[in-house]
Amino acid sequence: MFGSLRSKFQTVQEGISASIRGLSTPEHPKSKKSANVRNVNYDAGADVLHHFQLQWNELHELAEENAGKAQEADALISSIYEKLQHEWNNVTCLNNTLAYIPKINNAIQDLMDQIGNLQEMFEEVEGALYRLEDLNEMLDLQSRQLDHRFQLALYKEKKLIELNNFKTKLANEHTERLSQHELNQQKKLKERRETFEEAFKEDLEEYKTTGSIPKLPVSAKGPSLDEIVLDIDSKIFDEFLEN
Repeated sequence: MFGSLRSKFQTVQEGISASIRGLSTPEHPKSKKSANVRNVNYDAGADVLHHFQLQWNELHELAEENAGKAQEADALISSIYEKLQHEWNNVTCLNNTLAYIPKINNAIQDLMDQIGNLQEMFEEVEGALYRLEDLNEMLDLQSRQLDHRFQLALYKEKKLIELNNFKTKLANEHTERLSQHELNQQKKLKERRETFEEAFKEDLEEYKTTGSIPKLPVSAKGPSLDEIVLDIDSKIFDEFLEN
């Protein structure tokens, strides 16, 4: 780009020099001046001016183009600078982060030590939980044993109460049966006594009438004399003995 500008400037400089040389005339005698007047080009200045205007326009366009490219280069340089600044910030942050690596390693080591201590504590707690579970099972077993013993005691007490009630019932039934048996025996004895009293009265009347007592057949299964109780007045025997 700068080479083309240099060539343009050289071309313009050569054109200006040639125009100046064309305008300058050598010194001739006054006798020949009138003869060369007709050979002068009066439009040479306009052509030179037009040529320089074209060169100037071209230079102006090149300057504007260079200004646009300079702006593009400035924008590109700015973006590159921003990227480099961002990268520099990242590198700075990375350096700061790397500076904390020893502290992070120490913190990680402390955490590992704490994790080891926690693991030991967990193992101790796990062992304590196993022992607590065994103790709980033992207490549960003892509780079930006590419950079974209590249920057995209640069952035993219930059966004892039922046995006592049954004994009382049997005793009452036995007493009632004995009472009933005694009543039946007394009733039978009373009936026999009444029977013997009637027979005795009949025999006594017959003795008074006939003077003899009829003999009755003795039953082997009859009651003994000790069992016979005569419910009569003793005055009858006294009167009988007196007569």
